[in-house]
This record gives sequence, C-alpha cells and structure tokens, in this order.
Amino acid sequence: MGLLAAVAFLTRIPMPKRAHEREFIPAAVPWFPVVGAGIGAAVGGAVWMGALAGLPPLAAATAGAAAGLALTGALHEDGLADAFDGLSSGISRRRMLEIMADPRLGAFGTSALVVSILLQVSALAALAVLPGAAVVTAAAAAHSSSRAWAAMAFALPRLPRAAADSLASLYGQDPGPWRRALRFTAGMVIAGLLLRADAWIILPAGAAGALTAFWAVRRLGGITGDILGAVQQAALTTLLLTAAALWTGG
Repeated sequence: MGLLAAVAFLTRIPMPKRAHEREFIPAAVPWFPVVGAGIGAAVGGAVWMGALAGLPPLAAATAGAAAGLALTGALHEDGLADAFDGLSSGISRRRMLEIMADPRLGAFGTSALVVSILLQVSALAALAVLPGAAVVTAAAAAHSSSRAWAAMAFALPRLPRAAADSLASLYGQDPGPWRRALRFTAGMVIAGLLLRADAWIILPAGAAGALTAFWAVRRLGGITGDILGAVQQAALTTLLLTAAALWTGG
C-alpha cells in the first residue's frame, strides 16, 4: 500500500480510493524517491522526445516542464508559492500560517514560482542539446533525490513541526527502522546510480534544500507541508542547474 499511496499523493495517476487516505502517508514517504524517479523520467523523456522531433530546446524543455506539472498537479510548486507568500510577509507566526493556508497567490509566491520554473526550464533546455538521454538522467536523478532531501528535513537535528495536525507531522512520523533507512537513502542511491561519477552534484542540491528548511524554522518556528514543497523545489532546481552547468561547460 505504501507505493500506491506514494503514487496517489505525488501524482494525478488514478489509484484505489484507499490509497488516498492520510493514514498511509508515513508508509508512502519511503517510496517518494522511487515515484519521483518515474516523474523525472517522464519529464526528461518529454524533453528528449521533443528535441528528437525537431523542437527548439526551449520549446522541448517547456513541454517537459508542462508534462511534469500535469502529472503531479503542481503539488510541490503550490507549496513553494504558499511558503514564500507566508515566510516573506514579515508578520506574526499565526498570520504567516494563515497566509500559507490561503489558496490565493501573492506577489512573493508568484515571483518565486515563476523564477523556479524559469530556472528549471532553462536547465532542461541546456541538457536537451546533449547527446543521448542526458536530460532523462538528470531529470530522474533530480526528481528522485529532491524528494529524499525533503524527507531529510526530519533527519538530525530533528526540525519541529509548525502545527501538530499538519501534513508535515504525518510526513515525519517514524515508520520503523527499515522504512526510515529507505526514506533517507533510496533517492540518493537512485540518483547516484544515474549520475555515476557526477553523483556529488546531489550535495549542493541538498544544501539548497537545507537552507530553505532552516529559513522556514527561523521565520516560522517549524516545518509545514508547504515548506516541504519549497525544500523539494529548491533541491530539484539546484541539481538541474548544476548538471546543466557541469555537462555543457556553461
């Protein structure tokens, strides 16, 4: 059920009704990097197929990013926008949480979302011109490891939850020793196997995610589901940009 729940949570792929129940989220978390690898492969595959079909790199990259948004329902992007709206407001903790719960987008959230997507599309466009399936490799590694880094937000030192009943509290529940180990290592192993000698680029992505998490704790006093989305997007964008810069010499 954990894998089905992970697919149900992270994507719009139809799953059995029971897989959507919140009680299965702790068991689903260890599978997030595995599902993330599939999402990344779909994104990179769309870019690669677009490039093979003769689309300009930017158009192919935009099509790939759009495919990813459609597949995931912009789950983490929504979290990024809400997090920046709340954390950038400069007002009380209670009001920040209210802003993050508001479905409407503000200027900070919109700006963060636009910048993040533009950076991702730019990186995918740079990777699209490389021979072979480099863009698929990078996208799969980035989507897998970035979800593992979001889970790492609950590694030592353990970060507090901003609300006891939040999604982050479910996300961070201890599912048992083997699932806890898988939660922290699956994404790294998948990304490492894909990136091989360049697996070190997982580290700057993790640093970007960690900075985002600690900024949230400093401003808000804890972690929410929206913050996890921001952590994932920061790690994802950083890995794609690093891969593009490393592999294209740019």
